[in-house]
Amino acid sequence: MLFRERNFALLWSGESISLLGSEVSVIALPSLAVLVFGEGALGVGALVALQWVPYVLLGPLMGVFTDRLRRKPLMQVANVARFVILGSLPLAAALGHLTVAHLYAAALLKGVFDVVFQLAYQAYLPQLLAREDLIDGNAKTQLSRSTALVLGRSFGGGLVSWLGAARAVTADAVSYLVSSLALAFVRHQEPRPRPAQRGVAATVRDLKGGIALTFGNRLLRSLTLMATFGNMAVSLTLAMIIVFAYDDLGFSAGRIGLALGVGAVTTVVGAVLSRRINERLGMGRTLVLTHALLGLAFVLLPVASAAGKGFAFTVIVVSQAISSFTTPVANVGIMTMIQKATPPQAMGRVGGVSLPLVWGANAVGPLLGSAVAALASVRVTFFFAAVLAWCAVVWILLGSVQRITDDVPEELRVPA
Repeated sequence: MLFRERNFALLWSGESISLLGSEVSVIALPSLAVLVFGEGALGVGALVALQWVPYVLLGPLMGVFTDRLRRKPLMQVANVARFVILGSLPLAAALGHLTVAHLYAAALLKGVFDVVFQLAYQAYLPQLLAREDLIDGNAKTQLSRSTALVLGRSFGGGLVSWLGAARAVTADAVSYLVSSLALAFVRHQEPRPRPAQRGVAATVRDLKGGIALTFGNRLLRSLTLMATFGNMAVSLTLAMIIVFAYDDLGFSAGRIGLALGVGAVTTVVGAVLSRRINERLGMGRTLVLTHALLGLAFVLLPVASAAGKGFAFTVIVVSQAISSFTTPVANVGIMTMIQKATPPQAMGRVGGVSLPLVWGANAVGPLLGSAVAALASVRVTFFFAAVLAWCAVVWILLGSVQRITDDVPEELRVPA
């Protein structure tokens, strides 16, 4: 039982608290922009986008430095930096000096250190846990993420209403401090990082090496492309379902929120069952099943307009429930296979190379959806999303990922 493994329990508990705080900021930061500075859709969109820009632009470079340095100090730096960055917002507001430029700069800098922490965490876990415990460790992390997703935003909305947007951000800032304190008590001794040459030429060489490792390996290449197509399909659908619900189904904002919220509860169920499903079916076949179901969930959506609002509400809940259930189940298998296929000294670069594609897909999906809707209709975008999800299955099959059960075969691993 990993609950009894002291070092993992500390790491996991700290990460769980910071994930909950992060979901508070999902509500609090845009609320601050709207309620304090009067920003509209464009301003809020830019604020959210700034937090994702570092994933696309800095991921590969941060991956290089993750492999050159010890991962625990990197996580500590990221936690303390995010505590200071976010804590500066309520402090400036209390002193009457908060500006919109400060808010946007804080969002961008938070995104930078989010990348630092995520890459270091992914690379640290295989050093902390035995190989056979990785799937359990990833499942517990995914459970925390799913629980935070369901509870955090409601909690954030309540804090904004009770304390105001600026003070609500304090909850996220403090969560990073708590995470840092928990991490300080982890006593695992990290191995010394590999010696690395310094300078621009050496960094460029390591960047190229990370790309070669990721796309030169059949398994890592397939998983990266699969996740890219899957994320594109999900982000497209999440954007277009709002338009569909308003324009085609005549839903109110409250009804849309309720349908999506009820459906999203299954993300916790999926996280709880993720380890059992991956172990029972095998990680590869689980990915085939989850992405096949994802496409089915999207194909269901156009049917919502076939009858009244009650029927439409049910269809959206069912579709969202299927999609939400499959996400944590798939994520556990993906992360476990990557960690088992990649030597610890290369985890940063492999993770960094995949970030621009996997996270960049979250920005491309809504743009593709808008283009398809303009050329055809919003209903057609859901069929297009299903095709993207099923293309992810094609990448799984092309890489023979479906044959993987509980461990990655030697021939699919990156040479140490």
